[in-house]
Amino acid sequence: MPVASNIALFIRPLKLYNSFIDLSWGGDTMKTIQTACPLDCFDVCSIKVTLDDDKILHVKGDEKDPITKGFICKKGLQLLERINHPQRLTTPMKKVRGEWVPISWENTIKEIGDKLLEIKHNYGSTAVIHYSEDAHGGLLKNIDTAFFNAYGGATVPKGSLCWGAGIEAQTMDFGNALGHDPYDHLHAKTLIIWGRNPSFTNAHLVPFLKEAQKKGTKIIVIDPVKTATASFADYYYQVKPEADGYLAMAMGKIILEEKAYDEIFIKNYCNGFDEYKQYLNGLELQALIEATGLAKKEVYELTSLYADNKPSCIILGYGLQRYRNGGNNIRLIDALGAVTGNIGISGGGVNYANKYIAGYIDADYVSNDHSASASVSFKRPLFADYVLGNKEQIRGIFVTKSNLVVQMPNTQKTIKAFSSIPFKVVIDHFMTDTAALADYVLPCTGIYEEEDFIFSSMWHSHFSYTEKVLDAPGSVKHEFEIFNRLAHYMKMKDFLENYNNPKLYLGRSLKPLLEKLGCSLEELKGKRMKLEGSDIPWQDKKFATASGKFQLINPAIEVIEINKKDSDFPLSFLTLHPKSSLHSQHYMDTANDRLPEVFCNHKTMQHWNLVEGDDVSLVSANGKLKVKMLLDDGVGDDILVSYEGWWLKNQGVNNLTPEGISDLGDQAIYNNCRCRVEK
Repeated sequence: MPVASNIALFIRPLKLYNSFIDLSWGGDTMKTIQTACPLDCFDVCSIKVTLDDDKILHVKGDEKDPITKGFICKKGLQLLERINHPQRLTTPMKKVRGEWVPISWENTIKEIGDKLLEIKHNYGSTAVIHYSEDAHGGLLKNIDTAFFNAYGGATVPKGSLCWGAGIEAQTMDFGNALGHDPYDHLHAKTLIIWGRNPSFTNAHLVPFLKEAQKKGTKIIVIDPVKTATASFADYYYQVKPEADGYLAMAMGKIILEEKAYDEIFIKNYCNGFDEYKQYLNGLELQALIEATGLAKKEVYELTSLYADNKPSCIILGYGLQRYRNGGNNIRLIDALGAVTGNIGISGGGVNYANKYIAGYIDADYVSNDHSASASVSFKRPLFADYVLGNKEQIRGIFVTKSNLVVQMPNTQKTIKAFSSIPFKVVIDHFMTDTAALADYVLPCTGIYEEEDFIFSSMWHSHFSYTEKVLDAPGSVKHEFEIFNRLAHYMKMKDFLENYNNPKLYLGRSLKPLLEKLGCSLEELKGKRMKLEGSDIPWQDKKFATASGKFQLINPAIEVIEINKKDSDFPLSFLTLHPKSSLHSQHYMDTANDRLPEVFCNHKTMQHWNLVEGDDVSLVSANGKLKVKMLLDDGVGDDILVSYEGWWLKNQGVNNLTPEGISDLGDQAIYNNCRCRVEK
C-alpha cells in the first residue's frame, strides 16, 4: 500500500476519566447537552457533555440513565478524541498519481457526480457497488441507502459479517429477534451467558449479573475460552469451538428423557415438537456429549441447572453463530427455551438481539424502497469473489460506515478485489486502510457534531434523540449534506423532493414511533426513552411466525456436521472482540512493527515447542500471519485466540480467516478458521 504510508492512522487513547474538570464554580456560558454513544454496540451509553463557551469541559455518563447508570466504557470515552485527533480528515481528498491532495467540495461533487452519471449511462446503475456497514448507529446516516435507490439501484451486499445467522434463526423461531429488559434478568433463578463476554463487549450487563448473583441467581458461562465474565460465574463449561449445537441437542435429549419439558407450552404454543423429539430420540447421547468436549457429569449438571431451576434465562453472544452451522446453533438453543417453557415469562427468554425499536421506524421510507430501483445483491462475506468474478460489470464502489478491507475475511483477496474496481469513493473520519485504497475520501461529522436518533442497541430498547454539541472542523460535512449536494448536481428530482431536510427525514422515518408515543419529534430532543411493553417479549404467547406459534427446528433436516479435524491445519483460530475498540475504530494504538498477540494454553504451547513471547507465523489455507504468542490457560486445548481490529500496518487477523457463508443469514464464518504454527 504505497499511498498514505506517511499518514498516522492510529487514534491514541485519551484518558478523559483522569482529566475531568471541576465545574462547581459555574458560569453563565456553561451548558450541558444530552447525547449518546453511536457505536454499534450492545450498550449505546447515554452521555452528558458539558460546555463552556462552546468548548467541551466534561464528558461523562448520565447517572440518571437506568441502564448505563453514569459510566462509559473506554470506547465511548474515546469519541471525543476521535473528533479532535490531529490526523482527522477535515477536507475532501483526491488521489493524484498515487498521492493524496486536498480538493474543494465543489470539485469533489462535480467529479464524483459526473462519474456516477457516466457509469449509469454506459453500464447501468448496478455497475456501482454501494457498500455500507453499521459503524455509526444514527438514523440520519442511512441517507446513503435512499440516495442509491434514487440513483436507480446500486449493487448492494446482503447478509452479515456480524450477526446475520442468529437474526435469521430467531426470526424463523420467534418471528423476530427481541430481548428481555436488563432489569428482568434479575428475576431469573438461572442465567446462562452462552458465547458472550460482557466484561469486554457489554459492560453494563455485568452489574445486572452481579446483582442477580447476590440475590441467589446461578450465573453460568459456556465458552471455549475462560473469559473475564467466566471468572466471576458460579459455573463455567468449556465447550469446544462450533460444538454449541451439539451441546444444545445433548441437553434437549436429557430434558426429554427426564420429562423435564413443559407440556402445556409445547401443546399450546409450539410447532414441530414431534419431529424434534423423534430426531433427538434417535441420537446417541454419549456421542453428542463427546462432540462438546465436556464430561457427561457436566452436561447433566448444566441441564439440571437450566431445566429444573426456573425461570431460566439464556443470553447469547455472536461468536457461536460465526460458523457454517451458526444459524442452527442458535435455533437448537432457542429450542431449549421453548421445550422448558422459558419463553414469554419474567426471568426467562433466549436473548440474542433486541430489534424492538426498529419495528417503529418506517424502513420503506428510510431505504427509499418505493423508488423504481433495480438493485442487484451479492452475499456480503463473498465480496471478493463477487467483484473478481464480475470485473467487467463493476465500475465503481461507494463505501460508507465501513473499513471493509480489514473487516472482510481473506484480507489479501479483499485488497485485490477492492483495488480492481476502477472508481472508488469512501466517506470516513480518517484515512483508514479502505480509504487509502480509494480515489476520493470525503470527511464526515461525528456524533458530537450532529443531531440524530440513536436506536442501535442490540440489548436494550432505550433510544435517544441526540443534540448537536459542536460545529464540525474545517469543511467536514454530514452525509445528509454530501448526498444532497450530489443529488442537486446530478438533478435527482425525486430524491430532492423527499430527502432534502434532516428534520423532515427524521419525522417521516420515526412517524410510527411518534404515533405510538403520541408526541412530536421536538419533544424527543435531548431525551432518553423506552417504549412501554418492551420488557418481556412474547408474554402473550403470540409469536410473529406464520403460524403464530414458536417454530421448533427440525434437526433431521437442518443440522450440519462439524468439520472434521484437518491434519494440515490442526488448530482452531478464534478472533474475538477486543475490550478497547469497536472493530478497527480505535484499536490501533501501536507502532507499525507491533505484532498481533495470540493466546493459547500451556499444553498447546508445549505441543508446538513454544515459549511465551515467541514470534511465530500462523498459516491457514488463505495466508500467513506473523504474531506474538502469549500464555493464557483459560483458552481451551488446540485453540488460538486473538482480537480483531488490527490494521494492515500490523497485518491483521483476517489474513487467515476463510470466506464462506453460514447455513442461515449469509453470515461470515470467521470462526471456521483453522491454522498451524510455523517458527
